[in-house]
Amino acid sequence: MPEVLLEVRDLVVSYGAVRALDGVSLSAAEGGITAVLGANGAGKTTLLRAVSGLLRPRSGRVLLDGRDLRRLPAEEIARLGVAHVPEGGGVIAELTVEDNLRLGGLWRREPAALRDQIAQVYELFPPLRERRGRQAATLSGGERQMLATGRALASRPRLLLMDEPSLGLAPRVAAQIMAVLRRQRDERGLTVILVEQNARSALSVADRAVVLNLGTIAAEVEQGQAIDDRLRHAYLGF
Repeated sequence: MPEVLLEVRDLVVSYGAVRALDGVSLSAAEGGITAVLGANGAGKTTLLRAVSGLLRPRSGRVLLDGRDLRRLPAEEIARLGVAHVPEGGGVIAELTVEDNLRLGGLWRREPAALRDQIAQVYELFPPLRERRGRQAATLSGGERQMLATGRALASRPRLLLMDEPSLGLAPRVAAQIMAVLRRQRDERGLTVILVEQNARSALSVADRAVVLNLGTIAAEVEQGQAIDDRLRHAYLGF
């Protein structure tokens, strides 16, 4: 049975008087893809930001290999192998494609290893190789998402946090992103937390899923488990 890499226990995150997460607990097995599903306002993005250190929880624990991340700065969490791709990608538009990828692995300080990682990103996303010298500002929305994902992968993470990677993309490009996540899981054991509103897309690659509703876990679904009509209509939109 796979080891648990990430464990979230009784996590509470508040924005003023509003609890965005209210006692959320979940775990992610090493080398698996866990989808986090739910409507807008369910707390999905807040969960990722709390794991990556961009938000401080009010209470609860976030454990990576048993180590509590709550008090660590975001840059230290990144050095422990956590990469976060926010909604919209967040690439640096003024830099070239290659410079964006170099930033992803800058902290590793291993030039040869970083070159190898960037070469692997180009293999995963051939359009980026063709545009390596162009500014990210000139890329299409789909290419920017490829670049954001590739920049995260260039850091050789153990845990990849993906926030709405298919948002606004053509179905073909969204499918390519999902295929890359599946390949990284299968070939090198990458652990992924995949936040998505597109439940069909996420469930096509996920090993398991949790459904958030108004800051709490509404349901958990294991791979191959049938999704009842109540859950589908209430939370998943299909």
